[in-house]
Amino acid sequence: MCFKLSGKTFSIRLMNVPAIATLPAIFGNIDVYLFDQLLKGRIREGMTVFDAGCGAGRNIEYLLKAGVTVYGADISEEAIASVQQLAEQAKQERNHQNFVVSDLVNLPYSDGKFDVVLCSAVLHFAKDEQHFKSMVQELWRVLKPGGMFFSRFSTTIGMAGKLQQVSGRQYQMPHGPVWFLADEALLREQAVSLGAISLEPLKTVLVEQDRSMTTWVLQKV
Repeated sequence: MCFKLSGKTFSIRLMNVPAIATLPAIFGNIDVYLFDQLLKGRIREGMTVFDAGCGAGRNIEYLLKAGVTVYGADISEEAIASVQQLAEQAKQERNHQNFVVSDLVNLPYSDGKFDVVLCSAVLHFAKDEQHFKSMVQELWRVLKPGGMFFSRFSTTIGMAGKLQQVSGRQYQMPHGPVWFLADEALLREQAVSLGAISLEPLKTVLVEQDRSMTTWVLQKV
């Protein structure tokens, strides 16, 4: 980095700054909106993080390498096996038991166990509104007071006139599957019901004409 002082040019070499080409090796395929929470200091060393519907672990790969205590649950045995391999690669073999095959409406954890609960690209697979609310309430149960709930999922926001309603809140998506889609009113109603503080405004990104993805970030009082 170069700068001028009193007419002279000085050059400073920034130490320990990774080259751009090495960033994927460090952060993997982490969701950019979750990465934003890292930059804001809401996920820190010493915290205990739970990834609900963790899949193969793309959002926790970096956290494992960074030494954060990570737990995960998924209904797929194959996905949990993949996450356990990530734990081994991150020298966290002792934490195999942290990753379990489980439905999100009945988690095997005590109340208020986690500092952060993540749930990315999962809630739109709810069977109906009650199932959606049950998952949210269960994830809220295992979150500590003061903790952050981070979720990203498809909604109806920004999709007016682009969706075919099947029944209730189930919609035939333009790209094929039938998904449960919450709307803004339901999310705000749930936040009030939980007594939550909104850490971020609702942020929605339109993915061409296929779907919208909304980021919902709450704090437990």
